[in-house]
Amino acid sequence: MTIEIRTPTEDEREQVLACLALSLNFGPGWIERRGPVVPLERFHAAYDGDRVVSVAGARSFTQWFGGREIAMRGIFGVATLPEYRGTGLATRTIGQLLHEAREDVVPISALYPATLRPYRHLGYELAGSFVTHAVRLDDLPAVSGPLAVEPYAPEELDDVRDCYRRVASSNDGPIDSDDPMWWPDRIVGHWNPDETHRVVVARSEAGRVEGYLSYVHQPATGELDGSFDLAAKQFVWSTAAALGALLGYARGHRGLGRALTFTGPPAEPLSLAVDEQRVTIDRTLRWMLRLLDVPGALQARGYPDVSGSTTLAIEDELFADNRGPWRIEASNGEVEVTRAEGAEAPVVSIGTLSSLYSGFVSAHDAVRLGVLSGPEDGVAFLARLFSGRPPFMYDFY
Repeated sequence: MTIEIRTPTEDEREQVLACLALSLNFGPGWIERRGPVVPLERFHAAYDGDRVVSVAGARSFTQWFGGREIAMRGIFGVATLPEYRGTGLATRTIGQLLHEAREDVVPISALYPATLRPYRHLGYELAGSFVTHAVRLDDLPAVSGPLAVEPYAPEELDDVRDCYRRVASSNDGPIDSDDPMWWPDRIVGHWNPDETHRVVVARSEAGRVEGYLSYVHQPATGELDGSFDLAAKQFVWSTAAALGALLGYARGHRGLGRALTFTGPPAEPLSLAVDEQRVTIDRTLRWMLRLLDVPGALQARGYPDVSGSTTLAIEDELFADNRGPWRIEASNGEVEVTRAEGAEAPVVSIGTLSSLYSGFVSAHDAVRLGVLSGPEDGVAFLARLFSGRPPFMYDFY
């Protein structure tokens, strides 16, 4: 079998869509509405002769770690025809995308896996959560406050995005994108005309957006026909006043409205605004991270004010430049990474380092798992260095 991997052309769109639809269970409605605008230029396809048999896409994001925004390449739309699975085509296609990301000086990559094993072979490891919370509208506080909730207007996009970035930048893991389809299409827009979609904002008296809710109605089981949940695409608030105003707005949907579902950190702070233990976790997905450039990634993120150093020997089957002993020195929230040729150092895989980097696993737990070793002071240094809030994303892509 001779395989060619390249960017698909417009006359191959139908084949790409068929591969995505069959592998990812996309229905006819998706093909009809989204098929014409699927950005083929972001995809690589594997060809067996003239036939598209596997595809994978990559989108440019930024991602916050330690209060700093880092260029990230997000892998999505990984699909292989059933008769070609197990042949390594997805691995080859994604590997080519990762090499191109490194050439573009992108130090990290993330993805949402359907299965873990092939991505671990590529150097990815679990690194954060995508958590959907749920609360019944009847359990929301009956509050009123100084902020009015108003319908969103397209000219407010920059203000809404500024609100998001203020909140996201104080966490580890949230993403953003300048892709023209990301905010207008994915966050404050909606492609399915059969679903009721609305965006509302809460503004301060000075006119600053302090919170917003982009949501759709989704069918729910209830006593009356037409019962629905408010399913938030994004529910973001930067002040208590904005939270209260938006919860009051959501509560106003009671009757046919049953519950509000929204994504957020695993330990959702909104729980403190609701009586009793009524904010529950509806589902959890985990995403994976991979460091593409070890020194570049380590020096790009922010850190707590930790001082110390250690040396690690990185194993990376895909990128030889990442291998070998690296000296990691930290001082005043800054990290310097230099080669330590000939130094004796604990061996750690690029996947384990990626999971440590995000803060998903602590160095102490990595030792207990048997994926990290070394002197106690070095392990303690890594645990302090990568400490922080549990990493999460607001968005699935």
